[in-house]
Amino acid sequence: MFGILEWKCIVPGSEIENVKQDRKHSKRIERYEVSEKAIYFEGKYLPVSQIKSMRSQPSAYRPHGCCGIGIPVFKIRVEYGMEKPVVLLIEQEEKVEELLDLVCKSNPGIVIEYYLSPHTGLRPEKISPPLY
Repeated sequence: MFGILEWKCIVPGSEIENVKQDRKHSKRIERYEVSEKAIYFEGKYLPVSQIKSMRSQPSAYRPHGCCGIGIPVFKIRVEYGMEKPVVLLIEQEEKVEELLDLVCKSNPGIVIEYYLSPHTGLRPEKISPPLY
């Protein structure tokens, strides 16, 4: 398997100088890499300096071609001033907190939101998918 030769910044004009060097100091959180300067995913990266807000909420992932029950995950919706936000899928709740902490250390101005249950007013645990 070959590594990605060139990472593409999803915010034109906000490219970071030395992506290769920055990635050497990144931390892997499930299928993402997070450094002081960027979040790396699927051959692209989002500079941390461009992030306006992040929202975490329990959800379920349903792989294409799979029937019925989804895999419980947490979605992190990352707003960065463009029309379409980046949505990261994380399986472990402690990894969500780790990712949010790493990003906020580099950009303390980011607004962090958590989904609250309209029924209890509390942050729900992982969603149990319906059994059907």
